[in-house]
Amino acid sequence: MSMDICDHFLLPNSNCGYQLHVSAAVEVGPGSRKQILHREADPFPFFDLPRPNLIVASMWAITDFRTDNGATLLVPGSHTWGKDRKPKDEEILSAEMPAGSVLYWLGGTLHGAGANVSNDWRYGVILSYSLGWLRQEENQYLDVTSEDEKKLPKGSC
Repeated sequence: MSMDICDHFLLPNSNCGYQLHVSAAVEVGPGSRKQILHREADPFPFFDLPRPNLIVASMWAITDFRTDNGATLLVPGSHTWGKDRKPKDEEILSAEMPAGSVLYWLGGTLHGAGANVSNDWRYGVILSYSLGWLRQEENQYLDVTSEDEKKLPKGSC
């Protein structure tokens, strides 16, 4: 499913495919404050906002994501906004989802972790993919040996 989504949104902007951009475990503990809304594509300022699709991000829920335990906040449609457009409170949605679910968003979408006002920890895994000609946030080529790369499905590297 991830490859189908990346094919649809990233391949039109790249003649050299796409790559794993970030892989990270994320935890939001009790008492954590709301994260500042940001865009995954912010490190690439050579494009004005709104930018073409440079990144597709996904959050895999290891535990239930609830509003009270810091579910990811998203601003749908913000990937089409210019730099001066700020979200209204009613435009910010909490991505509640049960453990085992996955949430996808475009790299230009404003998002961030919500505040955790519960006594529960919230765990997730973020995997994001970027155009093949961009510098990755994490150098995956140092983590995957050439022997392991040969075992991966065609088109995944």
